[in-house]
Amino acid sequence: MKTVATGILEGCFGCHMSLLDLHEEILDVLGAVEIVYSPIIDTKDFDHADIGILDGAVATEDNEETAKKFREKCDCLIALGTCSSYGGIPGMRNLFDLQDVLTSVYGDKIPSSDEIPKHLPEVKSLDQVVKVDYKIPGCPPLPADIKNALLALINGEEPVEQSRGKCAQCSRVKKELYIQQRDFVTDGVKAVMELDTIDPEKCFLEQGIVCMGPVTREGCHSKCPSKANMPCRGCWGPTPGITEVGAKMVNSLASILPAGAMMFMDDIVGTGYRYSMAISEVPGRIWR
Repeated sequence: MKTVATGILEGCFGCHMSLLDLHEEILDVLGAVEIVYSPIIDTKDFDHADIGILDGAVATEDNEETAKKFREKCDCLIALGTCSSYGGIPGMRNLFDLQDVLTSVYGDKIPSSDEIPKHLPEVKSLDQVVKVDYKIPGCPPLPADIKNALLALINGEEPVEQSRGKCAQCSRVKKELYIQQRDFVTDGVKAVMELDTIDPEKCFLEQGIVCMGPVTREGCHSKCPSKANMPCRGCWGPTPGITEVGAKMVNSLASILPAGAMMFMDDIVGTGYRYSMAISEVPGRIWR
């Protein structure tokens, strides 16, 4: 029987909730592992685990210490969720100086105590601090993905890593994007709330609506575009090998609309780097 340890860094606990959302299927996992350390059981520490799972970004000195402890004590370490894998929403702090962030929240009464974890100057993804063996992205990951990854490791197999872009799973019709033509596909960027109607069958990009599908990893079955009539916002993180997600998305947009049209996007940085700011080299160097 494999031993498992799980922990939380800078996050919302949603990834652990996704594990609990296996409902009765969690018995398939619990029957094959022994949880030696986790926020969901009453344990204070552990000596060793075959599999370690951490969710959340690395934003404080305590987070960094926990990451290093898990790496030392676990044979295999999994980054669970987009925050752990790429920095996620907490990584957006990297756009600003830490002191400016604290001042904007607390004014001139910034709390100070040895019991309060000290923030790192920049938020990091888990693999920027320690070696990560596997990533299970998602905000939060699908319960089935967590289960399948754990059962694969328990059986001595490699977890399946999704590598294609989100568009490969999207049911929306992409027609004009694939036609060689001199004219741009659309003449401007439109926000969802600016349109009276949105064609539920046609690709969002062909309608002038920014969708992060081309640079986002598959895995969520494209639920937002295919079932909710809403464009992808990139919460599954980038496809393998991409770190500058925002720049890659701008490059994709440049092929379908005039460059000047992108000037009218309200938040091109927040859209392009919303879940991957921590792994980017560009925004923090330019906007801060």
